[in-house]
Amino acid sequence: MRALAFLALVLSPALACGYIPQDLWGRTWRYAQAWGLDPYLVAAVVWVESRYCPGAVGKAGEVGLGQFMPGTWRRTTGAPPEWRGHPDWALWATAKHLRELYYATGGDWYKALAAYNAGFGAVRVGAIPASTHRYVKRVLSLYRAWRGRG
Repeated sequence: MRALAFLALVLSPALACGYIPQDLWGRTWRYAQAWGLDPYLVAAVVWVESRYCPGAVGKAGEVGLGQFMPGTWRRTTGAPPEWRGHPDWALWATAKHLRELYYATGGDWYKALAAYNAGFGAVRVGAIPASTHRYVKRVLSLYRAWRGRG
């Protein structure tokens, strides 16, 4: 029985897809607060990015809960790219990167979320794709719903 409980605890992040297990929610909360962010916002980003699937891989090669590209991962964490799929590293890096983008965009959450999706360069030059506007609206809509304001 103990071995089964341990196995469930170890495997639960790997089995999360389309729901947020309690352990991943706890990690999201911890890393969001560590970076001074609202955990519901970080969770909304992770949900839209990967639906909380630690093994998610995007079409362009983005990986993990936060769907990081190798270059962004390296700049944000300094950690090896293979760690992008590790839930703790991915949630910590997602919160850190969001905070960095928030400050880089002058405290504008819309622009910070757009930069998370399309890259800071696209936001800086005002070339935000329509798909990114839809992405930001999805994140903010989910965030407001989870916060009870939507």
